[in-house]
Amino acid sequence: MNTLKRSLVVLTAGIMGAGLFGTSVYAKDNGLSQRNTYFSTQTINPPKAAIDLARINKRELIVKIIKSEKFNPASYGLVSVTEPDILKEEGIQVFAVPAQRDYETILAKVQKDTAVDYAEPNYLAQKTAVSGEPNDRLYSQQWALKKIHWTKNLGNPTAGQKPVIVAVLDTGVDADHPDLKGKVLKGKDFVNHFKTADDTVGHGTEVSGIIAAAVDNKRGISGINNNVMILPVRVGGKVSFPSSSIVAGLHYAIDHGAKVINMSFGGGEPSQAQYDAILEAVSKGITLVAASGNEHPVYGVNYPAAYPQVISVGATRYNDVIAPFSSRGPRLDLTAPGMEIMTTKKDGKYGSKDVSGTSFSAPMVSGVASLLLSKNPSLKPQQIEYMLEKSAFTPDRYKNAGGLSDLYGYGRVEAANALQVKMPSTAGDAADRPSKAKVVSLGKSYTDGFNLPFDGDMFKFKLAKDRNVRIEVSAVKGMDPVIAVNRMDKNGRLTYEKIQDKNGIGKGEVWSAKLKSGTSYITVYEANNHWSTKSYTMKLK
Repeated sequence: MNTLKRSLVVLTAGIMGAGLFGTSVYAKDNGLSQRNTYFSTQTINPPKAAIDLARINKRELIVKIIKSEKFNPASYGLVSVTEPDILKEEGIQVFAVPAQRDYETILAKVQKDTAVDYAEPNYLAQKTAVSGEPNDRLYSQQWALKKIHWTKNLGNPTAGQKPVIVAVLDTGVDADHPDLKGKVLKGKDFVNHFKTADDTVGHGTEVSGIIAAAVDNKRGISGINNNVMILPVRVGGKVSFPSSSIVAGLHYAIDHGAKVINMSFGGGEPSQAQYDAILEAVSKGITLVAASGNEHPVYGVNYPAAYPQVISVGATRYNDVIAPFSSRGPRLDLTAPGMEIMTTKKDGKYGSKDVSGTSFSAPMVSGVASLLLSKNPSLKPQQIEYMLEKSAFTPDRYKNAGGLSDLYGYGRVEAANALQVKMPSTAGDAADRPSKAKVVSLGKSYTDGFNLPFDGDMFKFKLAKDRNVRIEVSAVKGMDPVIAVNRMDKNGRLTYEKIQDKNGIGKGEVWSAKLKSGTSYITVYEANNHWSTKSYTMKLK
């Protein structure tokens, strides 16, 4: 995973220079909290690197205060910054470190304060853009829709279906654009705190048009889904997006009915505050999609795309070749067209100039995700991700035995095929919670699989006395297996014993330690939330 310290950026190539879980998915009984802790420690707390103040918004810190604790910012010389009420409700405050004080020293001290849950720099993100047929006048120039086998019938779901709300966290949206008028909700501005989330930059309008431009209205372009409402959430400006604005925007989208959240920006620094918001969104049944980044070959998949619960999207060219700038790596999930995409522009205009980058690949996937929800509003995020990935197209040059590659993910999104995918059978699959864990015994082998995104298989066994235990999980092509072993305390909560993820993708894992007598729980899951049609074998010794 990419743990390099860089700033978050909007992903535009020109700017860059080139059992299915319900909404109770994180309830204490299912054991997934340990996975989130693991992702947090591995992803949010990478090896320490020098802090670049140029990549931090106005020398600011994001600080989460522990409930019932009192934090005294004055003791560190911190200056309070006005933050949205939605952050205060989450216990998050933003402070500025005065220029005469050493930023890193103050950050280190605040992180050790007993009243503080976590403190982190307010990093900046950036856009990720490189600069029968419908009767829409410019449809002939929308090569990307033809490439993903979109049709007018697909874009006009069954009449009477409730519109799907897609939150676009970006630079705002031109709600008066003739191809978007009547399809944009009021939204919120977390940058200048204006009453509306108007777009003075244009990036958010370009992203929104790909998803939601009116279909078959004899003007402009066709959006992927005519049955959506865009929730504009302004979290950034012309160049960068402060992490505090992104976190506020995520919580706003969660609270205002979003079923899909599109994030066409990215950068190198993970954030605990962002990750907490993403976990909450997934627990509320929201599908998250983000641009992978435009920084190949220097960097891998950017954040927020690199968080395991987010669908990360790379960019392809007209001939299905991966775009040269498109960030890639083990956290890449899908690709979509991302070169010279014809779309809406601010002030009522249209164009494809400077509309290249993973910024414009992500909304392709968000649009198709919204089509799936138009057809079946009860779909869960992991079901949507599976349908998108199972139906994706991979050119021969990118295929491998595992069906997943660092260059192309599961493939390039396909609109028509995605709607036809059926869920795999989970008969015999181990459950994901202690109360339904599969009972196993030492000295035996068991077969299971990573059947869906977010899949976790939980097993339990009982020891009559203390003894050494060895757990072996076999290799699966393209998968990175993780073994977690836990016990349950007297309050019914799982307590951490040990998590093993040493060998990486395509290799097996071995867990070995001395365990106390009583009941222990094993969870096997995939480190990147990926899935496979191939099974693994678990041996207990």
